[in-house]
Amino acid sequence: MPRSAGPAGTRRPAGPRAGGTRDSFELFAETLLTGVVVGVLALPLVTALPAVAGGTEHLRRHRAGEVSGTRVLLRTARAALRGSWGVSLALLAALALLGFNALLAVGPLPGGDVLLAVTGLLAVAVVVLALRAAAAWRPGAAWPSLVRTAARDAAADPGGSVLLGAAVAFVVLLAWMLPPLALPGAGLVVLGLVAVEARRSPTA
Repeated sequence: MPRSAGPAGTRRPAGPRAGGTRDSFELFAETLLTGVVVGVLALPLVTALPAVAGGTEHLRRHRAGEVSGTRVLLRTARAALRGSWGVSLALLAALALLGFNALLAVGPLPGGDVLLAVTGLLAVAVVVLALRAAAAWRPGAAWPSLVRTAARDAAADPGGSVLLGAAVAFVVLLAWMLPPLALPGAGLVVLGLVAVEARRSPTA
């Protein structure tokens, strides 16, 4: 049976497959594991975007049948951390401001329900934009440039943005109802980023 040769990044050895069910289970298990690793790396908050970049690269390579693993995820996250501080702090500041608006909305403020709904939509939009920027990270990329590219991609692919927004909302709801599932649930968002990227690819 022929085997691939070369360093990491080449394809896995060819061999018999058990079918689509096995492939799907392997991807699901890898997604949950990726979610746990990404969630732990993202706990300091300012490291969330590099963690997502690492998780996306890992699942992208896993889906393509290339050699990957936790080491690839960690190495990518560490490389993506450089230059990400400004964007990460801006993201946290924006979410903090939106959180303050939400607190005002739940009080006796006239039109509070409308303000709460708008604030929620804006929060999801900000998170989706940041996630798309993280998923687009490649070695040597500048984070401000990634954010601008993500904004253009979000506008050009509203369907993908809606799908990502739904994934984020689902994981937030899952974390609220069952906190122990918050970390593995983060893998679903990372998988959603890979799926949206593949959806836009003409060769997907």
